[in-house]
Amino acid sequence: MYVYIYDEFINKGRHDKALYKVEKRLTDLGLNGKTIRLGTTKNLKSAIDDEIRQGAKTIVAVGNDQTVAQVINVIANNQSDEKYRLCLGIIPLEEKENHLAKIMGIKNLNDACEVLLGRRLETFKLAAINNDFFLFNAKTETNNTIIEIDKSFIIQPTKTAYLEINNSPKLENPKKLLTLKIKEGDAESSFSFQEMLLVNKDVPIITDEALPVKTPVKIFLSDETIKIIVGKDRKI
Repeated sequence: MYVYIYDEFINKGRHDKALYKVEKRLTDLGLNGKTIRLGTTKNLKSAIDDEIRQGAKTIVAVGNDQTVAQVINVIANNQSDEKYRLCLGIIPLEEKENHLAKIMGIKNLNDACEVLLGRRLETFKLAAINNDFFLFNAKTETNNTIIEIDKSFIIQPTKTAYLEINNSPKLENPKKLLTLKIKEGDAESSFSFQEMLLVNKDVPIITDEALPVKTPVKIFLSDETIKIIVGKDRKI
């Protein structure tokens, strides 16, 4: 069963015309299912947890990067074994805020419908950040960050630094390593690590271009995976 999770911002009306076309195309392709519109009376976690208990097989995030990232976190944090039968689909609604959809080979709304029909599944490994997860990266920019790598050494940039932690989410990562890139002016360095503690009292760290997370945070490659419906032209 397909369950379409409509993010709260969709209810404001500016996407009505696009949604009408998408819903018609989904019906023509036989992909119609249950629609859940988030809002003040419907919480994302409770909605997805309910659908997992009721046997949903595909959760489709309709929205932007933040929608997708939030759905991934809810699925990964669900405590039941039933979550592992789920796969995630994506219907992007905001061109400038759908980096995750593009990486997964979903170029636009029309393409999203065809990708769902093709049901090409890939399983990806998630990185953990405290009690939550991210798929590709976590970023921050500051001059007041303290980083502890594998409980072995500490890095504290002295200038304004751009920090990026990258997860290679393909399953072939036996050493369970993530990568830290630090750019200070024209200088750039990188480190592979298994576990990081990052502290900054001034700014959050942003996961998957979408979700701010307050520090301190512990970051490591988790054992959690997620199945995503991808397009032929995916970039991973």
